[in-house]
Amino acid sequence: MSTHNPMQHTSLLGQQGPGHGVAVGALLIGAGLWGCFWIPLRWLEQAGLHGLWSVAFIYLGASLLGLVVARRHLGWVRRHPGRFAGIALTSALSGTAFSLGVIEGEVARVLLFFYLSPLWAVVLARLLLREPLTQQAMIALTLAMAGALVMLWPTHTSLAMSRADVLGLLAGMAFAATNIQVRYAYWMPLRIKTLAAWSGAPLLAAGTAGTLGIGLAPDPWTLAVALLVGMTIMTTMTLTVQVGVTWLPVRQSSVFLIFELIAGALSAAWLAGEMLATREWIGGVLIVLGGLVTGWQRSR
Repeated sequence: MSTHNPMQHTSLLGQQGPGHGVAVGALLIGAGLWGCFWIPLRWLEQAGLHGLWSVAFIYLGASLLGLVVARRHLGWVRRHPGRFAGIALTSALSGTAFSLGVIEGEVARVLLFFYLSPLWAVVLARLLLREPLTQQAMIALTLAMAGALVMLWPTHTSLAMSRADVLGLLAGMAFAATNIQVRYAYWMPLRIKTLAAWSGAPLLAAGTAGTLGIGLAPDPWTLAVALLVGMTIMTTMTLTVQVGVTWLPVRQSSVFLIFELIAGALSAAWLAGEMLATREWIGGVLIVLGGLVTGWQRSR
């Protein structure tokens, strides 16, 4: 969410991998940070920086650092502007929707709806890459859809779906679309994919804020904090999660990424008093099982 998230498909790493323990530790750190990413987002909102502007400046900070790291590979952007723009657009949509969702909604619910992204990836891989839809994939889809229906079971006459839920769902779909593009562009340097994953969000978020007439009038200190969050927390989440998903089998990394859900649920319960109802727990377990089945299938 989750890289949380654009992290799961980009890397700043070389070919020599770390040890198993380092990879597991890095993945847990990254997943935990993604689960708690709502904390700086809400802090910035309370400091007077609207969620859209928070996203713009956080991802701008990450993009500036990414630009420095990828400076020797920028020729790829000129040679393949369409592919770079495609990754940037879907990743920007994913990051912006996810951030806005956890700012205004229940963190655990948004994370659960985002966690449907592995299932969207299966569907998109079937439609766009002609990958076979196996029996395990069908089981995973069924479990995840059943979980979503349990969570959204109608109250009275309407679905129990908030705007934050929709944002989480949209973020997961966009994240899956980003993953498919990155898999298709296997020949593109990973540093350029990382830069693409970060660089679209400032434009999308700031453009949306401007279109909606949301002004930017916080103190310079708040803007500096947002940039610093991007340069430190965002880049750390990206790198640590990618260390894990790059050097661990998918079956293992998909299990550890559930730690993002745990970190989000516990931190939101502790700091914001947000507790999931029984029905939401049942639906969440089904969604997670669907994700795990997907990870098991990919590992095989």
